[in-house]
This record gives sequence, C-alpha cells and structure tokens, in this order.
Amino acid sequence: MNINISVSVRHIHLSKEDFEILFPNEDLNVERELSQKPNFASDKRVTLKNGDRLINNVRVVGPFRNETQAELSKTDCYTLGIDAPLCTSGELEDATEIEIVNGDISIKRSCVIIQNRHIHMSYEDAREYGYTDDQIVSVRINTKKGGILNNVHIKLGEEFVTELHLDTDDGNAFLIDKETVGEIIND
Repeated sequence: MNINISVSVRHIHLSKEDFEILFPNEDLNVERELSQKPNFASDKRVTLKNGDRLINNVRVVGPFRNETQAELSKTDCYTLGIDAPLCTSGELEDATEIEIVNGDISIKRSCVIIQNRHIHMSYEDAREYGYTDDQIVSVRINTKKGGILNNVHIKLGEEFVTELHLDTDDGNAFLIDKETVGEIIND
C-alpha cells in the first residue's frame, strides 16, 4: 500500500489549565487546519527552556489535551540538553521535564517525548487493507537517500487521513519532501 508522508515539526499540545496559565484571558485560535482532524495549528507559540538552553517559537497545536505534551526530535533534545523517551503519544509516565515559557510566565511540566513513527489511518482503510490499531509495520522510502523505516505504528481514527508522520530527524535523513510517497511493507 502506498502512503503519503508528512514531516511533523516540533510542537506542543497544552491542557486547558496550562493554556490558561500561559495565555491568560486569551483564546486558542485556529491559524491553519491540519490533515488529522480535529488537530489544528494554532496562532500561539511558546519557548521551551532547560536552564540556559532554549528553543523559541514552538507551535501550540489544538485542541486542548487532557495533559500537556511536547513532541520533539532527538536533535531538539540535544539542543535542550535533555533525554526524552521514545514513546506513543499520550504515554507520559517517563516524559522529561521542561520549562514552558510565554513572555514572563512559565511553568514546568514533565511532558517531553519523542513520538514513535506512526501512520494515521482511517478505519475504512484499515478494514480494506487489513491493518489493526497499534500494528507495527515497515515503510519503504524511495528517495535519493531512501531506505526502510522499521517500527512504524498504525494509529486508527474515525476522522484520520491515511498518512505517515515522521519527525524532522527522519524526514531529513531520508530527504522527504511534499511529493514523497512511502510503501507499507507487511512484516
């Protein structure tokens, strides 16, 4: 099965409570719709800080989550001097602590993860092609620096558009662009 690829840049999902602390008396506004509903790129950005190390302009992605979660690449973690776990979205038991800053307001949360490679897939496509939620597959990438990505998790959702999501480290390593298509390989 061929699949479109999207490179997901560092971002943060905020809980409503944390948003209200960081952005008092403000709303979380949609700047741009994202392919995976109901997610959207908001008009808000924060700084992630660890001591004197920081990354500015980290996009807040809506809607609100039950828990705040920052999704970074391994390179971002090197920049911040932290060691975040590789895990599935929402698994925050071992998440790394970071300071989240908006102007002169800041909070510390254990919320940083490196998200597993994953394919958002509609239930319809999963039925048609025989995939199940959290199934692990491989994906062949045919670019000049192509290869095979292993340990790719299938994530099923009613409103999902079938699409492979990679972080910037994987995207850059395989020279992914907007036209790149992958091929799911059943293990």
